[in-house]
Amino acid sequence: MTATDPTRATPWLSLLLPVYNVEAYVGACVESIAAQSMDGIEILLLDDCSTDGSRRVLDDLARRHPQVRVLAHERNGGLSAARNTLLRHARGEYVWFVDSDDLLLPGALSSLGRVVEQSAPDLVLCDYRVHREHMALKHRLRGELHRRTFDGPARRCLDDRSQLATGLLRQGQLHSWTKIARREVWQAAPFPEHRYFEDIAVVAPLLAATRSAYYVPETWIAYRQREGSIMKCLDARKNADLVQSLTELHAGLASRLALSPDASFALEHFCIKTCASLARRLGRGDIAAQAALHEAMTARIGELFPSGVAGVLAEYRRRGWWLRARRARRSLSRVGWLQS
Repeated sequence: MTATDPTRATPWLSLLLPVYNVEAYVGACVESIAAQSMDGIEILLLDDCSTDGSRRVLDDLARRHPQVRVLAHERNGGLSAARNTLLRHARGEYVWFVDSDDLLLPGALSSLGRVVEQSAPDLVLCDYRVHREHMALKHRLRGELHRRTFDGPARRCLDDRSQLATGLLRQGQLHSWTKIARREVWQAAPFPEHRYFEDIAVVAPLLAATRSAYYVPETWIAYRQREGSIMKCLDARKNADLVQSLTELHAGLASRLALSPDASFALEHFCIKTCASLARRLGRGDIAAQAALHEAMTARIGELFPSGVAGVLAEYRRRGWWLRARRARRSLSRVGWLQS
């Protein structure tokens, strides 16, 4: 029985869409999925107490598309709670979390179906593109038409979880919506509720539950970064959640996986880049938010770099990354995070 066999009692794929105040976008998202005419899929939408017209749009989509089911929270729980509720109601063998303001690109479902039918991996990784109404030359030069999510072997099953972690961390694209996994694998990595940057926090348990992975270097998702997105509107709480998730990523991978030297360096490199980015935010914006960020990061820096930041920067120089080492050192030393 193939992945797309319409006689299957259980869907081969559940696409899970949390919905909150996306009236202008969710219809296009669902239509981008439904237009691909794949049998054996279900589309679950959860309204997390939207205050706009999102629920009316969802009900209309359910009337027009038999594969659509609509769920609702009685009170707003946030993105993680919505994803966890959707996962509890999913019936598919595989689960794909899709943000309801993004788009599924043509051919994505058929490509995924072929991978599932031929290789049946626990985890499938895909690439994405940035969605803009007007794609200018500068956006193309930034690589927005194709963002890679994995630096490693493509189009074959990979059973080395240390190599899997290395490839993910090198690219630094840890979004949940580029990771399609067996339902039981995602169930081993519940999203931390009432927090931002939940995608970073679930990487370690997700990889720990994965026995095989398959990377397809194709853009399956069109990512829409809106003005109100998390990365556009960082504040004290979001900064603290980012530090917490980064710490959990480091501790989780170090304790759950037997990391190779390459994987350990990739993890430290990801943490250095994130810390340097946070350091550059200090001196801009709300003073209270800056103080909270500095306190949170200062308290965690030793956990992220047990052997010291200087050792990681020395490895940068050994690899010939002189400019990266200089930039990171300047950013971290300015805020006192170089000494750990």
